[in-house]
Amino acid sequence: MEEDKNTATTLPPPVAMTSSGRKGQLFKANSRKLQSCTGLPSDEPLLAGEVLRKVDRGGKVASRKYYVSEDLFSLKWESKGSLAKLTDALFRSSCTIDMPTIQRIQPGVTTARLHKMDAKQALSRDLCFSIVLASGKCIDILCTDAGQYSRWFHGLRSLIERQRLARAQDPERAFLYQQWIHADANRDGMLSRAEVLKVAHRLNHASAAKQTMLASFATADADADGELDFDEYCTFMNTVRHRSEIDSLRDLYAPEGWTEEVWKTFLTDQGHGAATIPLLVAKYAALAPYEGLRRYLSSPGNAWSKPEMMELHQDMTQPLAHYWIASSHNTYLEGDQLQSSSSVHMYISALLQSCRCVEIDTWDGDDGEPIVYHGHTLTTKIKFVDVIEAIHAHAFETSPFPVILSLENHCGEPQQVKMAAIMVRVFGDALYSTAPSEDVLPSPYALRRKILLKGKGRVAKADADAVSDSDSDDAADKAKQPPSKKSSVAAELDAILFFKGTHFHSFGECGSWRAPQMSSFGEAKVKKLSATNDAKLQFRQLNARHVSRMYPSGVRIDSSNYNPMLGWSAGMQLVALNYQTADLPMYMNHGLFSQNGKAGYVLKPDSMRQHVGTFGRDILAITVRVLSGQHLPKPAGAKTGEIIDPYVVVDVVSESSSLRKTTAAIDNNGLNPVWNATMTFEVGLEAALHLVVLTVMEKDLDFDDMIGFAALPLSSIREGYRNVPLYAANGMRTGPYEFATLFCHFSLLRPATS
Repeated sequence: MEEDKNTATTLPPPVAMTSSGRKGQLFKANSRKLQSCTGLPSDEPLLAGEVLRKVDRGGKVASRKYYVSEDLFSLKWESKGSLAKLTDALFRSSCTIDMPTIQRIQPGVTTARLHKMDAKQALSRDLCFSIVLASGKCIDILCTDAGQYSRWFHGLRSLIERQRLARAQDPERAFLYQQWIHADANRDGMLSRAEVLKVAHRLNHASAAKQTMLASFATADADADGELDFDEYCTFMNTVRHRSEIDSLRDLYAPEGWTEEVWKTFLTDQGHGAATIPLLVAKYAALAPYEGLRRYLSSPGNAWSKPEMMELHQDMTQPLAHYWIASSHNTYLEGDQLQSSSSVHMYISALLQSCRCVEIDTWDGDDGEPIVYHGHTLTTKIKFVDVIEAIHAHAFETSPFPVILSLENHCGEPQQVKMAAIMVRVFGDALYSTAPSEDVLPSPYALRRKILLKGKGRVAKADADAVSDSDSDDAADKAKQPPSKKSSVAAELDAILFFKGTHFHSFGECGSWRAPQMSSFGEAKVKKLSATNDAKLQFRQLNARHVSRMYPSGVRIDSSNYNPMLGWSAGMQLVALNYQTADLPMYMNHGLFSQNGKAGYVLKPDSMRQHVGTFGRDILAITVRVLSGQHLPKPAGAKTGEIIDPYVVVDVVSESSSLRKTTAAIDNNGLNPVWNATMTFEVGLEAALHLVVLTVMEKDLDFDDMIGFAALPLSSIREGYRNVPLYAANGMRTGPYEFATLFCHFSLLRPATS
């Protein structure tokens, strides 16, 4: 990732959270202060605080004093309301954001709120920034001058990066500290029994276990003064978070005690080889059996995925048509297709999730500048130039492989010329404008850090019907829209197109297509072309040579998604989904593209590239044993609310079927629920076309809330006892929850070998 010119090029080494001093003096002068990260001189203005202007939901600007807490752990602001001041005095969480919950500091006019304000009064892009939270929410800041912008934009960015480095040194202790400071309501550096019980409620610990918790409190309270300092609190939490399923696993192998030989047997069963087992034994066997097992099972080395599958390991030198490519539909929309907000923020969010194909609907702007929105609807409008600048800034932060811009061009020629000029100016050398080979498409490797444009091209009158008018609306949807004047494609825009949309008539005529020609298909058309085995074979053969795009039906005005397996199983590369919608299809998309280093490109199996139609069956069945969960959050990551009653839904989705099984719900326990539920699923042809989706739900009287999910490509799953990190339900996070996991055992049934 390119570094900002104004950001320090080197950071001091991270400081792990440490403490020293006498009990009860945690935050007082000359005491054992907990350091959340190393301080820098650039932190001083943030510690002192400054009045910043924040844009609220209604578009009004409110001035508030913002400052960073003394431990550099939180961003706080002063409220002018008397009620808010009272709650701030009583509860630390009021008017406070913990640094670990900040995903990024985003420069410029990128959010829906700032776009709306910019439409009324032009905002200076150099004085605006947005604080993007892990929940997907944004705090929009308007600075008064360049100095203030530099202090806060660059200062917060630096602080957040140092926080991440420090937390990586001892993430578990950092997590406990985060809970500690929220519980210490009176800020005396100690936790009373009542404050500790609040921690347990916040962490979704069973309320029925109050007496057990109080007993654990007494045990941890070494000097029996009725309060816990931070070290005592850590001892208490280790007791409260004890995992009974690890006790069962320990006793299963050796109830009398774990020797090095027992460890070797267990690690062999886990699939470790002769080279790594001695290293792991040396690391864990010296610990008490429970603690050694706990640390091993929760370590990154015990992830559910085969390490080589999650790294960038595939051949990236094959033609573009040989890859599934992460793709977004109507990327600019934050919600439904009729009246939701449009924002540049959605492009940034998609790109940071390694989406490699984004859609841009362009229309003539009233001021002569092209705009982006869902035409003939009440969705809000944003500037085309803002979209292009955001794409340029973030296209290659998570993946070096090419980004495709799917241009849905409704502009007249004058503004098309402006579109072309903007893209040439902003993208510069990154814009791939060389005419591609007519015989074969270049590879992702050859196109690293390049922007490819897809759209309608100029054609002679005789070939006018060969070019697709649109690739984002079904025929039924187009019939409902007002007719628009047909406009030709400006030569300046045509000259920089890489892919040129071509209307699909039949498989027979596709044999004469040039390599860059491609078609887009609505979901109904894809179903029709996949209705028979013969048609599906021809479709796969087409997609072995040319790129195809699939998009949602026009009747999906709620921005719901179709099953992407329909397109992937046909070999389609650009299976475009509504990234703003948290549903099973998007979880599947997340799972498929978690492979290959999250590059946004996954090589299709050989049965869809070289030997089309020759499917194999290397896995017959999978057995999933959902043992337990750890640190499951409340719905939407809320800090308050009832203790959850979680259960787990397991879906195994393939080309031809979708199988679902569910565990029972566990009452009042999100901290360490135990299900110990075993379920077996049959697996069909081509393991690469199967995904195992684990979804944690909260049982409720009226509507069950979604807590988190994990989508696992079947071909990447490691057998044995595995740790499965959970991702937020809304899909907006660029990484998993820090400590929310499922503990599972996986076993695969394979065909007998002759």
